[in-house]
Amino acid sequence: MTTLSHFETFVEVAQSGSFAAAARTLALPRSTITARIKALESALGTALFHRTTRQVRLTADGQTYLAQVQPALAALAAAGENLKSSQVPKGLVRMSVPVDLVQPSFARALSSFQELYPEVLLDVHVSDQTVDLVRDGFDLALRGLRVTTDNAVMRKIASNRMVAVARPDVAARSGFEDLMKAGSVMDPIGAFEEASAKPFGFKTRNFQLAKEMLLATDNAGLLPRAICADELASGDLVELPVDIELPEIPLFVVLPSGRHVSKRVRLFVDHLVSAFR
Repeated sequence: MTTLSHFETFVEVAQSGSFAAAARTLALPRSTITARIKALESALGTALFHRTTRQVRLTADGQTYLAQVQPALAALAAAGENLKSSQVPKGLVRMSVPVDLVQPSFARALSSFQELYPEVLLDVHVSDQTVDLVRDGFDLALRGLRVTTDNAVMRKIASNRMVAVARPDVAARSGFEDLMKAGSVMDPIGAFEEASAKPFGFKTRNFQLAKEMLLATDNAGLLPRAICADELASGDLVELPVDIELPEIPLFVVLPSGRHVSKRVRLFVDHLVSAFR
């Protein structure tokens, strides 16, 4: 069975006039070059080259064949380049995102991407459960804490600094240290588990729920700044000074390893990087 590689090898040998030179150009063993030419000649039922110890020359059939194959290969290469450069991205991008990412900044990123590429359909599945990208048919996943990298590659696309926040009336009565001692600091990521004298009476790793609890109770808590940006801007929550540097929450895009990443997926990932700067 002949393939495109057989035709490319034939053209290279014809142009270089040498099996050895063709092998160097194509970065292949000389034996591979010889085997491909023999296979092509066998499939065509004719000799394409006259071989001597000093040179390799095209036969009459080889010259005729070269005149047809060479422009055909050039046309194929040109078609591929034209397709890559001019094709309008279209099709499905299926992703898994965590519950905490469902916030205005992510919605704006989705909306602006659709404005740029209206023929790309974004299928967003919201869940904190671990997914198998290949088995479950996802092009990508967005994850923060505890990223699993088995059979996947990940790229950090953003990070979000944690802040200590509380309602203004709570902050006016007590500082962060006093609230810590009283067990009145909600800590979704466990940053102060060892330092806290008294555990908080409610535990969740969901930042959205933690934010709603802080708005409804006389407590402080740690949240990613992006999660509570609107509340900080409106004054519903205020930032509390803390003596130590609070951690950052990373955001990773996770892609299946060993699989071709389509143009539309690459464009979407690049768009997220730009949107989350």
